[in-house]
Amino acid sequence: MELINSLKYKYDNLNILSQIIVWMIICFIVPFILNTFLFLFNISPYSIIDLFQVSPSISELFFKPWSLITYGFFHADLWHLLGNMIILYFSGRVVLDLFGKEKFLKIFLIGLLFGSLTYLISYNLFPVFKGLKPPMIGASAGAMAVFVFLAAYMPHYSFRLVLFDVKILYIAIFFIIVDVIQIPFGNSGGHLAHLGGAAWGYFYNSQLSKGKDSGDWLINFINYLKYIFNKKTKVRKVYKKKNYKKNSNQSIDQKKIDLILDKISKSGYDSLTKSEKETLFKAGEN
Repeated sequence: MELINSLKYKYDNLNILSQIIVWMIICFIVPFILNTFLFLFNISPYSIIDLFQVSPSISELFFKPWSLITYGFFHADLWHLLGNMIILYFSGRVVLDLFGKEKFLKIFLIGLLFGSLTYLISYNLFPVFKGLKPPMIGASAGAMAVFVFLAAYMPHYSFRLVLFDVKILYIAIFFIIVDVIQIPFGNSGGHLAHLGGAAWGYFYNSQLSKGKDSGDWLINFINYLKYIFNKKTKVRKVYKKKNYKKNSNQSIDQKKIDLILDKISKSGYDSLTKSEKETLFKAGEN
């Protein structure tokens, strides 16, 4: 019991990015443990993943609409999981510090939704996929949404690749080109989903730059679900003017933010001091 409480305490103190990664790991391990128990008791194997993976079948989707999002927390193998975790972590931590929890969730979760819808529409629209109903799992669409959003917002931000730095914009363009080229050669649904997630990341950044938040509906929906499952908690809606450009009355000095962003572009996120990271986080919360 003490171990459980300790793990719960540690989980509660993680940021939302780390919590999502924890759930991805849990969703990867649990099906294997379940299959082991079924094997030991000589019970026919059952894949719990079937309940959460998304399918291009409209009739199947009708009975499990949650799969449009939940597919993103399950992965086919360890390398699939690790690849998505790495992309999501290194781009997600910057987005989280810059924009805060809510916007990060909007980018990631709606990115998963755009990915599954792109996959669903493509398999029911293009003749080449006629009669094919392969299921899909993996967080790639959400990870791509976060990565492309950051690339669109800070195109000069660089990642250190072994011996040299590469701008995130070039990496994002490379990923997109590879996905387009790979569509005819296998895992077509996955590559299409990646492109759907990337499209959302780019679109969301373009809307934010205009002072519009196209992802507000997601937070409203989450609040509604909280209300449904917990009647004792009333949904508190806070209406505030959408203005993503800092004005002179705000507590955080815009010039200081610009200097920090310039430092990130030149030296990378890891070059920031703890104080500078806290400043960015506070700016994202406002």
